[in-house]
Amino acid sequence: MKKLLIAGAAVVTLSLSFVSCSHEVGEYNASTDMQQRYEDAFIELFGQPDPEQDWGFGPKTSTASARTRTENANANEWADPNKAYGGLKVPPPLTDAQIAVVKEYFQTIKNPQYQDPHWTNYFIQQVYKGGTDPGTNSTEKYMAADGQTYIVGSAHMDHLAAINGSFVDHINNFNHGDCSSNSSVLDNGGNANDGPFHTDKIMYMKESTTASFGYYNSNGSVRRTEYTGLVSYQTIINKLGTKANCLNDGWNRSFMGFDFEQMVDDEIYAKIGYGDNANDWAYYNYNGQQYHYLNSDMNMYCGDLKEYNNPPSDDELAKLIANKYLPVSGSADKKWVKVGGCADGYYSDWIVTLTEAKANTEEEVDFHADIRIIAEDLTISEPINGKVVETDFDFNDVVFDVMFNDDGTAWVQLIAAGGTLPLVIGGTDDLTGKEVHDLFGVPRNKMVNTNAKTGTSRSYPKPFKVSGTSKSDWGKNIPVYVQKNGVWTQLTANQGQPAAKVGVDPTFDYCDERVPIENDYPEFPNWVKDSSVKWY
Repeated sequence: MKKLLIAGAAVVTLSLSFVSCSHEVGEYNASTDMQQRYEDAFIELFGQPDPEQDWGFGPKTSTASARTRTENANANEWADPNKAYGGLKVPPPLTDAQIAVVKEYFQTIKNPQYQDPHWTNYFIQQVYKGGTDPGTNSTEKYMAADGQTYIVGSAHMDHLAAINGSFVDHINNFNHGDCSSNSSVLDNGGNANDGPFHTDKIMYMKESTTASFGYYNSNGSVRRTEYTGLVSYQTIINKLGTKANCLNDGWNRSFMGFDFEQMVDDEIYAKIGYGDNANDWAYYNYNGQQYHYLNSDMNMYCGDLKEYNNPPSDDELAKLIANKYLPVSGSADKKWVKVGGCADGYYSDWIVTLTEAKANTEEEVDFHADIRIIAEDLTISEPINGKVVETDFDFNDVVFDVMFNDDGTAWVQLIAAGGTLPLVIGGTDDLTGKEVHDLFGVPRNKMVNTNAKTGTSRSYPKPFKVSGTSKSDWGKNIPVYVQKNGVWTQLTANQGQPAAKVGVDPTFDYCDERVPIENDYPEFPNWVKDSSVKWY
């Protein structure tokens, strides 16, 4: 690949091998215009930029603000300040006294309201699996349609999920009205290797929702969301009085209970034949319409049973069909069941608690990336006393993510520092910003996290706040300065001109050290010249 020798405005190409990004050799002539030399080198390498090229800082429709939602099971890293989470405040397990008052609330207060705390990052913990200690009002065990078998509701409640319209976020490990134990939960302030750890039934949800929650029935594929009650700890105190004051422990928890209701689904319908041959639905025909026969094993579903000595009359049939009763197979049309009717209004079949995830920082931030910025530090190839300072245009001299606030401020999360020159984000040329190597805790000539795709463990500094930017400019106006021999120069991304920084999607895989961007992304030079090109 060609390297560049630049003297004034003249540009001469040389054939040289790459050494390192921003690797200085010899003395630097401070009178040289770093910005102009970089722009000349950029044009020589990639061509003249498209006049409409906005370098990824133009209006965004979806990708740059896309969230990465999921549960995160790395419990030994949640509270570790050296990990990407920034040292989260991990809530402890509930005490026996707290569990007792929460159970009492859901077992005695009928049809609790749903109070959405509007959290996106939160912990969810198991409180109580219904049926093990039912209250006087809440049965938590329901009579099956056969009139003699009890169904434990929590045993049929699976796949807990956070839901907001078409957004369905499965909460891993929460099944059968319970949650798997996690013995790697790191306490606040602990060391990742030494602990202290506590065992809990807990999951961390990142970029999720608290708009609504639902569960599947283990015998069906329909999700119930209408039998969910979510209340604040203060609501429980207001109802139960001083004995519930133990919930005021500084964690600002919300508590969520579910009421079991049988779901009408394929598993309860009868088929013709047995075993592998049972592949055709059994239907009851009435007035030209077909209605499913119910499975003869009435102990698998609850509901209201009507039993007759003889098949019901036409008038009675009309009433049964109108009220959604279905015939039970093998009963000679003498048994009819209206499936459901389990829900009793007491939401104690399954109880969990939610706690907002917050970082152990002086100012707490619920960080999610809106855009990633990748940059070059303006160092180009130049002969000095017969030696060369080289750049490889890998755009990893600094890599950082940005989250925008509504007040004209933004949070910056440093990801990598591939340059070996002092570089400041969010300040002015008098060094009022944050020097990236200092934040990483390394010398200013040391590269950090430059192997982007190796899968090796990387740590990140805590996010910090900057001003003077908003989602309208997508971080383009966040000041980034590089220093060479005492001279500070700002990195720019002016429309239609060579850029030293580029806005990309937060999921963008930045280049490894010494890998030119056009090697990993061959369409990059074409995108420079034509902003409509999709380059990654």
